[in-house]
Amino acid sequence: MGRKSAHTGESPKDRSINIMDKFISKNAKHDANRPKLPARRKDPNIPIDLWPLKDQIEYWDSRTSADRFDEKYPIYSYWIDEVQKQSGVHSSFFLSYSIKLKPMLLEMFEKKTPVKETVRELRKHGVY
Repeated sequence: MGRKSAHTGESPKDRSINIMDKFISKNAKHDANRPKLPARRKDPNIPIDLWPLKDQIEYWDSRTSADRFDEKYPIYSYWIDEVQKQSGVHSSFFLSYSIKLKPMLLEMFEKKTPVKETVRELRKHGVY
């Protein structure tokens, strides 16, 4: 005959599974009772093209040139690549000159200088 255990409760594993199931069902009930929001609403977490038309028009009209620059060139490397393409200079030549002029280029990027104006400034410094 087998020996009977004095322990009659749940194992720690079963207890943790039951607690987790209870937590999940409580959250599901909470989400089911949450009021439904309309699909088209102005919210920073929702893409702009899903906002109401009036809010979309207002957003696009109120953008500044700095906003457009930040959207097009979020980091320096995107901007400098575009400057290199617009300059029409071979990449190795451009890199050798851009290293010498890096502080000036970083300053121009921080000031959100347009690419064409940057190319004109580089030509003044001998980057043809």
